[in-house]
Amino acid sequence: MEIITNAYPIRQFELNYDWQEIQSRYLKLYAGLVSDALEHLGYHSQCMASGVYPLLHSMKVAGPAFTCHGIATPSRDGKIHDIRLGMFKSMTPGVVQIRDTQGDLSCGQFGEISATAAAAHGCVGAVIDGSTRDSNYLIDMNFPTFCRFRNPVEAFGRFMVVDYQIPIFVKGMDGLLRVNPGDYVFGDNDGVVIVPFEKTLEVLELAEEWFASEAKSRAEMAKGRDPFDVYSEFGRF
Repeated sequence: MEIITNAYPIRQFELNYDWQEIQSRYLKLYAGLVSDALEHLGYHSQCMASGVYPLLHSMKVAGPAFTCHGIATPSRDGKIHDIRLGMFKSMTPGVVQIRDTQGDLSCGQFGEISATAAAAHGCVGAVIDGSTRDSNYLIDMNFPTFCRFRNPVEAFGRFMVVDYQIPIFVKGMDGLLRVNPGDYVFGDNDGVVIVPFEKTLEVLELAEEWFASEAKSRAEMAKGRDPFDVYSEFGRF
């Protein structure tokens, strides 16, 4: 759905599932298992490149992607700069803001005020293929934030978000990784996995099945049972 208001389009992605139920189920899992499920279904390049980690090891993020396209630019054009304000009206409850940065290293591309505004519009976390600043504030407000590095320099005059809710490309394990609005974003202390929108539920159900099998396998391994027997019985190791 797209409408125009104050010259900034409203693009709200419509889900075909209850975001709270699906989020609560995903948050019980871990990134390695979600990645394994994708691999099993034939999706072999869905992890962001190493280096995108949470500000705190305990942070996890799960939700449909709200994509933001950013570029390095010295422009101080007010209308372009205010795209970052106009985009908030396109956010819907449960989304995870994910930003590309085109490899820019010049500044902090996401911070506490941006997180505060996003959270007020339903956003539950952020994945920045670049940097953050105001890290202590983000931690204190318990806003799950993933990034490659931290940088205290302000973005104005160096970097801008110039579009949103369009396909973007972030660094992936095997080159550039496309992220579409609505793709499912899952991240923990091991990294970030992108689940294609149409596979959101199938991946979840498979990962949940394996999660249950792993729990049984883990318990039997802890008892000292023969690993071959355990693997033969539960199929997960």
